[in-house]
Amino acid sequence: MEHKKIGLKEKLAYASVNFGNIPIMTVINGYLLIFYTNICGLDPAACATLFLIARILDGLNDPLVGYAIDHLPNTRFGRFRPPLIVGTILCSLNFLLLWFGPMLATSGKLIIAYISYLLIGLLFPIMDISLNSLLPVMTTDIQERNTLSSIKGVVYAIGALGFGVAAPLILGNVSNRQGYVKLILIATTIIFIFSIIGTLGVKERVKPQTGKRYGIKELFKFLGQKPVYITFITVLLFTIGNNIVSTINTFFYTYIMGSLELLSIATLVTCATLIFGTVLVGRLAVKHGKKKMFLIGLAIVGFASIIRLIDVRSVPLLILSSSITGIGSGFASPLIYGIQADNTDYIELKMNQRAEGAVASLSSFVSKCAAGIGGAIPGYLLTFAKFDSAASVQSEGVHTVIILCALVIPTIIYFIGVVIFGKGYPITKEELEKQNELLTLRRSKDF
Repeated sequence: MEHKKIGLKEKLAYASVNFGNIPIMTVINGYLLIFYTNICGLDPAACATLFLIARILDGLNDPLVGYAIDHLPNTRFGRFRPPLIVGTILCSLNFLLLWFGPMLATSGKLIIAYISYLLIGLLFPIMDISLNSLLPVMTTDIQERNTLSSIKGVVYAIGALGFGVAAPLILGNVSNRQGYVKLILIATTIIFIFSIIGTLGVKERVKPQTGKRYGIKELFKFLGQKPVYITFITVLLFTIGNNIVSTINTFFYTYIMGSLELLSIATLVTCATLIFGTVLVGRLAVKHGKKKMFLIGLAIVGFASIIRLIDVRSVPLLILSSSITGIGSGFASPLIYGIQADNTDYIELKMNQRAEGAVASLSSFVSKCAAGIGGAIPGYLLTFAKFDSAASVQSEGVHTVIILCALVIPTIIYFIGVVIFGKGYPITKEELEKQNELLTLRRSKDF
């Protein structure tokens, strides 16, 4: 087994492939609902039902995709890079269909939306699960894994910064048809070019165990391991909260703040501090452990939303809250990937199986369920409050719903996640050190 350090060129490639993965869900979560209502003329409740049903159904497919990827032959290009390239090509094409199909159709817009949204759920896992399976097989070194997790976090921050700042400026307003055309074409180009170049530049060093492939029954046993299901419940809650905010933000800045451009400023502030938090958390995690720092990150994000409730229209409070949110997200988001890699090692220690694809697929399933739930909640509540896409000024009931979705509901969800992870996750800093010592001893005997 190779233990060599990962060079700068490969780290840049890993950064590239992660950057290429960002636009798909970032743009979908932030703009698809308001695009379907204001451009395509679809009902918010119909969209909410689409998001909820399609995402959960698609998510059920993810463990099977992960199982298939884990059982692919180990070629000279590895197991995960070939499906990552295939997934990138397919997702790029379907991403175009998702937006341009309903927009250009003269009838059957909702049917086309269902078909393309279901397809993105079926195809994106091929790309996403393969990508998330790379970190555990690129190295077994703890420091290198922390570095790769930080790189992933920084890249996601930069990607969020780029799209968060540029998208509102490209659109101008949420009903600008040509703005959406430009945004989607730019996003698709980034998805394709950065993903392909990055995939070709990384290496898979941890080889699969010969003759030790798991079966379908074991796939469900993996989920039954306490670190795995506690992590997934917590990540589910965290991602639901984030998706509610992402979905409602365009409505919040358009109808509450009165300026979509303010979203660019808030995103810029958030991402600047997010990068700072991401760089800082790698060192703090080494000293205090991933569990403790992840909990602190979640709590900070929840606290930041509470500050804005003092005056929801205050720009200074918005900037302060955005700064704090960035630090908290910078702590929590990158640690998720390192924690999942530790969970993969936990499964190997307890069940003597390498299951990178299974853990990544279960993570993808959680993300999809969260995207469905997080996207559906604002849609249903907006319909209940009688949102009118043709009106420039909305009713007080709509304003209340938007504020609840932007600040109150996500905060409650974040703190529930803090309690569950704090009480339930068993791999502390000390336990992780013992786990790594035992695995190193076992692997030295195998090789």
